[in-house]
Amino acid sequence: MAANGATRLSLPFLLRATTLLLSLLLSCSHALSPPAFTKVPVDQTGVSGGVVSFVCQAEGDPKPRVSWSKKGKKVNSQRIETIEFDEGAGAVLRIQPLRAPRDENIYECVAENSEGEITVNARLTIIREDLLPPGFPNIDMGPQLKVVERTRTATMLCAASGNPDPEITWYKDFLPIDPSASNGRIKQLRSGALQIENSEETDQGKYECVASNVEGVRYSSPANLYVRELREVRRVPPRFSIPPTSQEIMPGGSVNITCVAVGSPMPYVKWMLNSEDLTPEDEMPVGRNVLELSSVRESANYTCVAMSSLGIIEAGAQITVKSFPKPPGTPVVTETTATSVTITWDSGNPDPVSYYIIQYRAKSPDSKYETVDSITTTRYSIGGLYPNTEYEVRVSAINTIGQGPPSEPVETRTGEQAPASPPRNVNAQILPQNTMMVTWEEPEEPNGQIKGYRVYYTMDASQPINLWQIHNVQDSVITTIRSLTPHETYTIKVLAFTSVGDGPFSPPIQVKVVQGVPGQPSKFQVGAVSDTSIELTWEPAHDKEAIRRYELRYRESSVGNQMKKTFDPTKSYVVESLRPNTEYYFSLAAISDKGIGAFTNEILQKTLQAKPSAPPQEIKCSSTSSTSLLVSWRPPPLRSQNGDLTGYRVLYQVVSPSEGAGGDPKPTEEPMVPPTVEQVLLQRLGKWTQYHITVSAATEVGSGPESEPIICRTDEDVPGAPPRRVEVEVLNSTAIKVMWRSLTPGKQNGQIRGYQVHYVRVENGESRGLPLIKDVMLADAQWETDDTAEYEMVIGGLKPDTTYSITVAAYTTKGDGARSKPKLVVTKGAVPGPPYLSVAQNSKTSAVVHWDPPDLTNGMDLQGYRLQFGRKDITPLATLEFAPQERRYSVDNIHRGATYLFKMAAKSRGGFGEEAVAELSVPENTPGGYPQINEGSNVTCCSVQLSWSPPVLAERNGVITEYTLVYKEAGTGAMPRELRLPPSLSSYVLNSLKPNSAYEVKMRAHTSVGPGPYSPPIQYRTVAIDPADVPKNFTVKWATKTTVVLGWKFSERSPYKCVIEYVHQKKDVDARELKAFIKGLRHNTTYEFKVTCQESTSGGPQHRVVARTAPLLQIKKPTVSERENVLMMSFSPVNTKDVKNFYVVVVPLRTNSGTVKNLINPDEMDMEELLRVASKHRSRRQLAQLDQRDAYITACFKQLPLSFVVGADNRHNSCENKPLEPGQQHVFFLLAELNATAGKMFATSPYTDTVMSPELVVDLPAEHDETQLWVVGPVLAVVFIICIVSAILLYKNHKRKESEPRTKCLLNNADITPHHPTDPVEVRRINFQTPGMLNHPPIPISELAEHTELLKANDNLKLSQEYESIDPGQQFTWEHSNLEVNKPKNRYANVIAYDHSRVILAPIEGITGSDYINANYIDGYRKQNAYIATQGPLPETFGDFWRMVWEQRAATVVMMTKLEEKSRIKCDQYWPSRGTETYGMTQVTLLDTIELATFCVRTFSLHKNGSSEKREVRQFQFTAWPDHGVPEYPTPFLAFLRRVKTCNPPDAGPIIAHCSAGVGRTGCFIVIDAMLERIKHEKTVDIYGHVTLMRSQRNYMVQTEDQYSFIHDALLEAVACGNTEVAARSLYSYIQKLAQVESGEHVTGMELEFKRLANSKAHTSRFISANLPCNKFKNRLVNIMPYETTRVCLQPIRGLEGSDYINASFIDGYRQQRAYIATQGPLAETTEDFWRMLWENNSTIVVMLTKLREMGREKCHQYWPAERSARYQYFVVDPMAEYNMPQYILREFKVTDARDGQSRTVRQFQFTDWPEQGVPKSGEGFIDFIGQVHKTKEQFGQDGPISVHCSAGVGRTGVFITLSIVLERMRYEGVVDIFQTVKMLRTQRPAMVQTEDEYQFCYHAALEYLGSFDHYAT
Repeated sequence: MAANGATRLSLPFLLRATTLLLSLLLSCSHALSPPAFTKVPVDQTGVSGGVVSFVCQAEGDPKPRVSWSKKGKKVNSQRIETIEFDEGAGAVLRIQPLRAPRDENIYECVAENSEGEITVNARLTIIREDLLPPGFPNIDMGPQLKVVERTRTATMLCAASGNPDPEITWYKDFLPIDPSASNGRIKQLRSGALQIENSEETDQGKYECVASNVEGVRYSSPANLYVRELREVRRVPPRFSIPPTSQEIMPGGSVNITCVAVGSPMPYVKWMLNSEDLTPEDEMPVGRNVLELSSVRESANYTCVAMSSLGIIEAGAQITVKSFPKPPGTPVVTETTATSVTITWDSGNPDPVSYYIIQYRAKSPDSKYETVDSITTTRYSIGGLYPNTEYEVRVSAINTIGQGPPSEPVETRTGEQAPASPPRNVNAQILPQNTMMVTWEEPEEPNGQIKGYRVYYTMDASQPINLWQIHNVQDSVITTIRSLTPHETYTIKVLAFTSVGDGPFSPPIQVKVVQGVPGQPSKFQVGAVSDTSIELTWEPAHDKEAIRRYELRYRESSVGNQMKKTFDPTKSYVVESLRPNTEYYFSLAAISDKGIGAFTNEILQKTLQAKPSAPPQEIKCSSTSSTSLLVSWRPPPLRSQNGDLTGYRVLYQVVSPSEGAGGDPKPTEEPMVPPTVEQVLLQRLGKWTQYHITVSAATEVGSGPESEPIICRTDEDVPGAPPRRVEVEVLNSTAIKVMWRSLTPGKQNGQIRGYQVHYVRVENGESRGLPLIKDVMLADAQWETDDTAEYEMVIGGLKPDTTYSITVAAYTTKGDGARSKPKLVVTKGAVPGPPYLSVAQNSKTSAVVHWDPPDLTNGMDLQGYRLQFGRKDITPLATLEFAPQERRYSVDNIHRGATYLFKMAAKSRGGFGEEAVAELSVPENTPGGYPQINEGSNVTCCSVQLSWSPPVLAERNGVITEYTLVYKEAGTGAMPRELRLPPSLSSYVLNSLKPNSAYEVKMRAHTSVGPGPYSPPIQYRTVAIDPADVPKNFTVKWATKTTVVLGWKFSERSPYKCVIEYVHQKKDVDARELKAFIKGLRHNTTYEFKVTCQESTSGGPQHRVVARTAPLLQIKKPTVSERENVLMMSFSPVNTKDVKNFYVVVVPLRTNSGTVKNLINPDEMDMEELLRVASKHRSRRQLAQLDQRDAYITACFKQLPLSFVVGADNRHNSCENKPLEPGQQHVFFLLAELNATAGKMFATSPYTDTVMSPELVVDLPAEHDETQLWVVGPVLAVVFIICIVSAILLYKNHKRKESEPRTKCLLNNADITPHHPTDPVEVRRINFQTPGMLNHPPIPISELAEHTELLKANDNLKLSQEYESIDPGQQFTWEHSNLEVNKPKNRYANVIAYDHSRVILAPIEGITGSDYINANYIDGYRKQNAYIATQGPLPETFGDFWRMVWEQRAATVVMMTKLEEKSRIKCDQYWPSRGTETYGMTQVTLLDTIELATFCVRTFSLHKNGSSEKREVRQFQFTAWPDHGVPEYPTPFLAFLRRVKTCNPPDAGPIIAHCSAGVGRTGCFIVIDAMLERIKHEKTVDIYGHVTLMRSQRNYMVQTEDQYSFIHDALLEAVACGNTEVAARSLYSYIQKLAQVESGEHVTGMELEFKRLANSKAHTSRFISANLPCNKFKNRLVNIMPYETTRVCLQPIRGLEGSDYINASFIDGYRQQRAYIATQGPLAETTEDFWRMLWENNSTIVVMLTKLREMGREKCHQYWPAERSARYQYFVVDPMAEYNMPQYILREFKVTDARDGQSRTVRQFQFTDWPEQGVPKSGEGFIDFIGQVHKTKEQFGQDGPISVHCSAGVGRTGVFITLSIVLERMRYEGVVDIFQTVKMLRTQRPAMVQTEDEYQFCYHAALEYLGSFDHYAT
């Protein structure tokens, strides 16, 4: 026992001892160690934008972990990457691209394990490329992409230069390569190249060569090495890629069988029939052979044979000639039921039949066959037939060719059934002796032979039917039932039965057993139903007793109170005042004198739904964010809902919308809210904006009333834009001033509470330290309500000579808004403070300036002083500089009475410091000099005008307070006369002097101290008076009732004053005017006028004239009316006793900006001048050239007629009644010359009302009747117009001949339009001549480019000024637009139609305002009303719009807008999308729609109700006008305009143009079209004038400065490019013409045309993303980049700068925008982007127009995998097939997105026939290739664009796209325009069609295509 116990104790002890021993052994053999570096990073110098790598590796136990940090923080970002190796014991820190100065730093490598941690540092320095030292390493030759087979040797080349010679090392996949670790397999050769022998798959990767020396380190571009499996030269036996297919055809038909075989080498392909060769041996094609068979009559087997050196293969195709099947045998009926027939039939066809068709019909005259299709058996049951009906059935067979003839028909009848309907029109009538007669009609659906009827009747209708009494009837529809109980009411039902069974019961009728009581009304049913009424109809029972009235009982649903109505006999009654959407029960009884009859059964009817009659309740609104409002409500009360609610309509509108034609005055409607939802979140609202919100409920009928509007404001948000016009001004070395303007109100997004100015120090482009903030808080009173507030802030305490970045942001309660762009300023260097300055006067004429140095800060050196001094009132001050030690300066010759300003500044290295300022005021004294009287005074007989200058400044001695002028007659003892004149005068006239006398004049000046000396006296002699030279012969010229005109003779031409005195009044006159108008006198009164002239002062004679005003002769205002284009004037009778002559005076109204100037009283007209002009006999031409704006006499009468035709172009006595100027406003008055003894006397009528002269006035003899007027008027008008046009043409021709010898044509109006008095456009131009038009004359087209450049200089300064100066033309009336009935017809409240130019529709009788539409006539070039400008039609004006089109006989509508832009409705769709719609009285049918890339053409047929005429109208919609601004280029617009002009018939009415408001884009269209017309005839443009004239016809025309600028651009391009469009049939002759050398040039027309393309160079500002440093390396050529506006934007990858960029541009096709992507051949580094672009844009067809290498250089990287799949970023690309066609290779790839597994097929067409130099000799192959690509796109392509590339993506790519567009246009329009097509392409990508050869190739290819027009039109 003891021994066992001992054993048990020793076992655990042994285990413990063993464990201890083992651990001791292990610890002795394995010592732990801390980390130690085996590779230490070295300091490096890199180049900005380049790469550096720091390598760090450590060892230790356990194995250490190595990491990199910067300033103690781990580094990892998009540019800074750590690549680990050796299981984490090594790490490479790689920085790419380098950014200075942010990457310049010390980087720490940390190695740590459990035993410790060690650190080593490396410094990175970065140098800018332009500052590199001369010896910095340069990679002369870097490694290139290499593909090597496994086990072969790969050599990666590298050569570098530098001083000293750089050392070359290699990196693979960013890790350093150590050749020594590869057992000699990898060597670095002495040349620097890396040689890899016996290559393995692990060698595959990205290799970089690195050159480094003491100056720095440079990395090569990375190059990939691919290692692929060994393979032999690939030899593939032939195989069929498209084997021939068997086909069936009709006899005599044609068929093509295609056979395509591939292999390596490519096989020959031939066709055989049995053993006969169909393909000749010497014509055997390679790869593809199409057998064309025609007129085939027999079936046969054809064999395709493909053969190469590797074998022969065959494939057969059977061509089976088929015919239609024969008719099957006559069907046999095997079974019939009441509703079905079963038939069988014999096939009747030996050949297989696909299926059968059964046709059957009931045997009645008008029944049609019904068809059962796709029957594959010869037995079939036809179901769904009518019982007891005879049917005809036939069968046809169908095979693959078609349907054969039908079989003979079989006839059969279906079986009987119980009747399906009850007897009709059951009626009951009470006869004597309690007998009842019951009548009825046969059932509608008897379903067989009716065997009889059963009449059921009872007094208790609630009993089951089996308890009712029964009366059987056979073969009759009338019966009598006797022994009825008197005075009871019976209920009767009738049924019919056949041999099969009973039919249904008729509806019950009631009858009362009382003789003479009317029967129950029959056919009681519902008629018309509305929401508040129900019509009931019935047939009266045929009773002998007359029905006196009816009683109607009705109730609401099953519980309502019963109501009664009684009414006189009738057959219908309308129950009114019902509730909408409510069920009612009705029953009716007739009443006679004997009593009331039985009531009908109750019928049930529901009223229709109506609009709700009350709005929703409890409308509430709350703001949920700055752009959303939550609106909630409760439904309207149940009784007011009037139906099932279909939803709620929520309208909202900004409370005070901004004004402007482009504004949207209509409220916005939210999508209909479902009826179960009682709240809606309004989103995408304006921030911090007040809205009116209304809610209405709707049923299916429509919306009910809107709720009372509630006003709700969205929440505030941070401001949406930075402050505007931020400017920074440096004040001195420590202070700057920041100025800015507030935000525009639309961007404030809340109450602006203040502004924050951030400023921060900047060094080397990087901010230093935290930004400092200065806050400008606005007090409540300052809160901004507009955008005019300006602010400034001075920031002090800055460092001298330091760069600061300043930004400004506004803030609301929600936070700061966007910051303004940083403004960088440099403070001035530190400068001294102001010196200590003092100035003192040390004598009367001198002063001493003293100064002491300023206080200087540490280290500042004083370099001198600057003194500026001088009189305070004279600039600039004199400047002197002094040495640092000077302290004093003496100023001599200071002026008395002046204040002197002294400014002293000290100078240091930083410049001049703050100025000390002192002033010195010198006491005044009397002037030391005298005024200087100027020579050349104006002297007359009686006056001297003299002028003078003040004393010179040095002698002035103070401020001049006045002048003394002394004059006296020389040589006489007369006392001198002294005049005191104010100091402001510098000239004076001495009057009332004696003629021929000498006068002495002298002057002196005064200061406040006293007068100075007199000037030396100057003598003047007045002019002697010749007695013949004084005014004489004063007489009365004429008098009216309020005016006397005095006249005299006077020959002197110098000023001569006379004074006329009368009735205590004086009037000064100039004697040279020879007459004086004395106005405001009383009629029939004698006046005495005393006239005193200048010579009278010496006692000369006074003149006395007596005159009498005319008596008061009452002449009433004439009336003027227009009748049939003639102005008729009528006169009231006048007392002619004292009248000598009558005259009719025409006064044309001159307008100033459209308003009539003040007219003078007719009495005050110059009667003498009127009569003088009237008395001259002139020719027609002289009359036409008279000033049309002066008043003139048009008729003279001895006896006044009752009426008179004005402007009839005839003579009245001695007066010429010349035609009035058309379209001009006039007034008229009647002038009577009275009999007078002395002088002449006149009386005048008041002016007539203003009248507009008609377009053409023709005077006709009064005796002609109306019919003659209708006939002769138009004839004369036509003759008149022909005469005028002929005269103009002759005149122009004459002018042209006159001007031919001249070198330059004068461009004044007289030269251009010498002779257009009847041209209404020119008349308007003359009448509306604004000052602006005079200052902006027409521009010759030769000067247009220079003129436009001048306008656009200095950021469009002159263009802005010119546009702003255009007369807005808003002085006309628009009363019709303002009528309440017309206001809803205006799309915008402020865009109206002027009354004088509006389009007046034919009014519709009884509809006020029916003549109104918001549209105005607009003149064109020399064509009145050439256009109509109108708004985009509204739904309520569609009818008016089409009525206008019809009435104006317009053939063209131009639409310049899309229906919706920026989510706003700009125009409603006023045309049908398909078929026909009726708008008002006009039927519009859409005939055709052609949608092109930039515009759309729709053709409509119009038919007006009541007219047999049909008209065709085209609508041209321009779809390329952007939502914002104007098109970037005018090219598409000009192409659109040319199409419009080509299609508008010459005899059509005005072109109707509209956009949204009908003023902006519409104005652009009209001006450009009119000016292009003008250029054709006059070679000038008058944009300013035409816009001005348009604005006199419609407001706001040409709405923005951008549009005004666009007009210039468009006309400039049209002038520069001319018309290059040519009809396809003329293309050959056009190309021949281009091939000739132009006269005066040394180049062909083709070269000139190509050069014209190059004139429009793109500005560098158009390339933004392409020029970013992160994207530059992605461009194959530095000068070929995409424009920012058309570039293809990829989806950005987060954190990767430039990841949205690829060198690719969207290009529009002929029919579709963005139909193509033009891109460069991918680079190795952009291949992933290329596949990303194809995927994101759904582009499944790629066209490649280059080889990978040409002329020994890479043209394109191989971006696709050749054999097995490859991954490009997210996309796995699998090669599926490759077809080698004669001119191209077609490759098919399956592309899969690894993120979601979606796949697409991408097809790549590589054109292989383009030569490496030049262009193909023939275009035929390339045209076929284009056709194949587009055919494949139609067949397989998605909606995405076709991607096209060559090398740079502009030359061959441009040719492919140009020809694609040109050929398609040639097919559809039959015209060619290569120039404009290429020009359009170049607006989307630069340099498209790069060389003249390529340009010429486009022409020749188009010509070749024309020769084979059906190439791919099939």
